[in-house]
Amino acid sequence: MKKFLSVFCTTLLISTNSHAMGLFFGADALFANSQHSAKNISTISGPKNGDSQAANKFNYGVNAGFRLDVLNLLASAELFYDNLQTSSQNFTSINNQTNNGDSININNRYGTKANVGFAILPRVTPFLTYGLANVNYSSNVLSANSSLTKSELTPLYGVGLLIDLPLGFSAKASYDYQQFNMSSATSNSKIQTHLGVARLGVIYNF
Repeated sequence: MKKFLSVFCTTLLISTNSHAMGLFFGADALFANSQHSAKNISTISGPKNGDSQAANKFNYGVNAGFRLDVLNLLASAELFYDNLQTSSQNFTSINNQTNNGDSININNRYGTKANVGFAILPRVTPFLTYGLANVNYSSNVLSANSSLTKSELTPLYGVGLLIDLPLGFSAKASYDYQQFNMSSATSNSKIQTHLGVARLGVIYNF
């Protein structure tokens, strides 16, 4: 048993002290939170200014990219897809009145991210993220109860922690945030959306 533990620890140190460099592929379990607030609403029925709604959903995401380690610095670029499927139903006013029938569904998003980090331990690297994501959604709020499907391309910002493991694997925990407006084509009415996504993932470094 002692010999086995010694071999395992040696393998762990060798694997995690050698920085990964090259292509990677990852899969994530994610938790998405979407919050919506009515702004400049001019519709006779439906939500009024300040009314809000929110939704949470557990789902999954995938990513692939290229990683470069120089000394203690980490830089990576990736393409990603997140299946979100949050469904917000019925706006609630500041006095807790509910507007029935209003819905906003955040379906999915895809885009690109750049990550930059610094290793604080031989195998532990916190990092910052900047990216662009195209968010696909559907809503009946600004279209007289007929559901419209649209998309918004907006920046996202995030933070995370990467832990290198043996045999080319890494574990990742991260959170990113983006904000965008769902706008009416016929008025200044809009729904301001805040989308936050937390994730735990596994990466394989080729």
